[in-house]
Amino acid sequence: MADAVLIYPYIGDMDVVRDKPHLPLGLIQTASLAAKHYSFSIIDLRIESDWQAKLKRALAAAPLFAGLSVMSGQPVARAWAVSRFIKENSDIPVLWGGNHPSLSPQETLQDPNIDMAVIGDGEETLLEAMDKLSAGKSLKGVRGVWFKQDGKIIQNELRPPVDLDSLPLPPYHLVNVEDYVQVYRGKRMINLESSRGCAHHCRYCYHTGQSGNHRFRAMNAEKTLERMFWARDSMNLDGVYLVDDNFFLNRNRSAAVVAALKNQSRQFYWQIQGVDVPSMLRFDQAGLQDLEKSGLQRVSVGAESGSPKILNYVNKPHTVPMLLKANKLWSGFSIYIFYSWLSGLPGETLADLKKTVKVMFRIMEDNPNARLSPIYNFLPFPGTSMWDEVTDNYGFKPPESLQEWGNYDWSHVNVAYLDPALKRTLDNLYFPSLCLDRKFEDFPAPWWLRLGVKLYRPVAKARMKTLFAGFPAERAAASIAEKILVAGARMKTPWTL
Repeated sequence: MADAVLIYPYIGDMDVVRDKPHLPLGLIQTASLAAKHYSFSIIDLRIESDWQAKLKRALAAAPLFAGLSVMSGQPVARAWAVSRFIKENSDIPVLWGGNHPSLSPQETLQDPNIDMAVIGDGEETLLEAMDKLSAGKSLKGVRGVWFKQDGKIIQNELRPPVDLDSLPLPPYHLVNVEDYVQVYRGKRMINLESSRGCAHHCRYCYHTGQSGNHRFRAMNAEKTLERMFWARDSMNLDGVYLVDDNFFLNRNRSAAVVAALKNQSRQFYWQIQGVDVPSMLRFDQAGLQDLEKSGLQRVSVGAESGSPKILNYVNKPHTVPMLLKANKLWSGFSIYIFYSWLSGLPGETLADLKKTVKVMFRIMEDNPNARLSPIYNFLPFPGTSMWDEVTDNYGFKPPESLQEWGNYDWSHVNVAYLDPALKRTLDNLYFPSLCLDRKFEDFPAPWWLRLGVKLYRPVAKARMKTLFAGFPAERAAASIAEKILVAGARMKTPWTL
């Protein structure tokens, strides 16, 4: 049996809207060095029909530990429920990794169900920790790990960020890749990483709360291309979805990648999770033609707001005119642009929200290939300046336990400082803002979902243009649809424990 069991908890809505969930890349990547010396079993709650039974069998084999990848927000409570399940059924140590324990290690380890936490990059840390555990030695001195000993939290030094070029190919063999291949515009893709971090300092971003891990670092172009072609050719794919936070920051590297991809005899297809507006504006028509020839299908951009006041407040690297100019510049090409939006910030008013909605409609009018996220509600992350500000000055009450993170929801406002009218509007307009465009037609969502969204779209647009949030009957319909999707995906969430 495996030396360690790694667990990926249920995350949220997009895990059920898509035909398949995204790859548990954090777990796979973290195990990349240790997998050469130890065996791993990955249990993904999003695809397991009976994860409790499988986890019990894995625990019975006495692994060194059970590790969970934990994102801040509702996944914290779900990971906590799994950790409690482990403790109720074994004496196996529980280790948490991911952005939440990196942002809030003290809170994490105060819970009796968690024994160890990896802070920051996990590849080198996990290997050293497993060497110690397998030899029956203490974790004291292992950089990047905090752990409990005799009821006390031992805080080892932080580990410097890993050199991404030094890492081997990620051990995708630890999972059945076909469980995670997503089809976008007819092309089979899987998640892949080529860089970490970001050079910007947006005040709400979790990166700014991770000491030492915020700075941008990337694999060189040769290493990046090696991984991209390896993924495509070894897994029968058409391309990859790069989960980088800001791919184009290193101009020379990104230019070399694009140049190599556009000259392939066999077309490569790819997407980028993170692109900033200033980078979009650096491209001229010839550069955008090169991107198109390289097979770039989609980029994601953090637009966040149409209010100059809010953009300045959160320290975004763009203005509204820059955003509109970039969208117009890219509109003549086949590359889809997915813009994300954020609201519910301190000092935000209904007038600010109206400006955001106006910009959203302008973007769709100017670019038929623009796609919009719903208007997500602002959730502060521990360690960021926004967390300190809303806690100290706006009466925000942080979750007092890991279970209470279950109330942390991108789709519903749970902060007390907002004007009641704005709070009610944001709550009721989340679903309409999700249905403004044709994004559900870009990937294999269930036919009834695509049809329902298409029929509802005129109503959604009318609600958004007028900000009319009364009589939100569609919220009940959305709740029913989500339950159907969860049942169809055979998911059994930790809340059933």
